[in-house]
Amino acid sequence: MSLASLRELIEREGHELVRVIEHASDTAALAEPPAELVVAAGGDGTVAEAVRAVNGRAVPLAVLPLGTANNIAFTLGVGGPLERLVRSWHDAPARPFDMGVLHAPRAVEGLRPGAVEGFVEGIGGGLVEACLTSFRRRPLRRGEPAPWQLVRALKRYAQALVRLRPQRWSWTIDGSARTDECLLLEVMNTRAVGPNLEVAPAASPSDGLLTVVTAREADRPALSAYIADRLAGRDARIELPFEPARCVDILDPRTLHVDDTLVHVPAGSTASIRVQAAAVTVLVPPPA
Repeated sequence: MSLASLRELIEREGHELVRVIEHASDTAALAEPPAELVVAAGGDGTVAEAVRAVNGRAVPLAVLPLGTANNIAFTLGVGGPLERLVRSWHDAPARPFDMGVLHAPRAVEGLRPGAVEGFVEGIGGGLVEACLTSFRRRPLRRGEPAPWQLVRALKRYAQALVRLRPQRWSWTIDGSARTDECLLLEVMNTRAVGPNLEVAPAASPSDGLLTVVTAREADRPALSAYIADRLAGRDARIELPFEPARCVDILDPRTLHVDDTLVHVPAGSTASIRVQAAAVTVLVPPPA
C-alpha cells in the first residue's frame, strides 16, 4: 500500500496523520510534539522497530500488518480488512505488550559492551538461526507476493532441517539449569517466528513471561511434518516442549538471532535474557 493510499484511508476513517517516520533513526520525532497514537504499518521488522521506539513513552501503538509473515499481528489477533482496523482505533481496548531484553555484558558483534537489545518476537539458535544465516548468504527474491515468499522461506526451512544436526546447549530458566542436544532453542515472546512457524502456541506477549521452546532429535519428524503440511496448504499444528520463564541465561551460545538480526557472542560468554513486562500498550480490536 502506498503512503498516499494509507494517508487517505486513515483520514477517511476520522484520524489525523500528523507525521510519517520512515527510518528507525528518526523515531526521536515521536516526542515533537507527542502523538496520541503511533501506527506501525508494515511487516514484523517495522512493528518491532515501532515497539522499541514507543517503549518508555506514554503513547499506544496500533498495528497494520502489511508484511509477509506478520507474526506479531498474528499473535495479537490483529487481522482482517485494513478499513476495519483503522476504524477500530477510536475505541479499541489497549492491551499490555511485553518485550524481551538481551543483556550483553561483554562485547557482542553489533552491540556495545554492557548494552541491551530489545526483541519482540524471539531470540534463539538452531533451526531459525541457521535459516537466517542461509537467507543472508542467499537472499530470497524480492518483490514477489507474500504467499510466494512464505513458500520459498518454508522450503528453505525444510532444506535446512534435513541438514541440521543437534547442538549441545546449556541454559537456565529462572535459575534452574538445563543441558541438552537441541535442533532448536527459542526464547519466544510471540507465538510464531520466521515464516509464520507457530512453535509457541501457548505464548502470550501480555502475561509478563517469555516462553522457552526446544526441539530435540526426537522432534525432527514432527517439525518436518509440520513444515510439509504448511507447504501443502493443510491445517498444521505442532506441539514442542516449552516452559514459561522470566529470566533465561544461555551459556556460550556463539551465534543467536535476535528477531531477524544475527548476533555473534564471544566464546565463554552468557546471553542473559529478561522480560520487560508491559513495555508498551497496543490497541487490539475485538474479533469481527
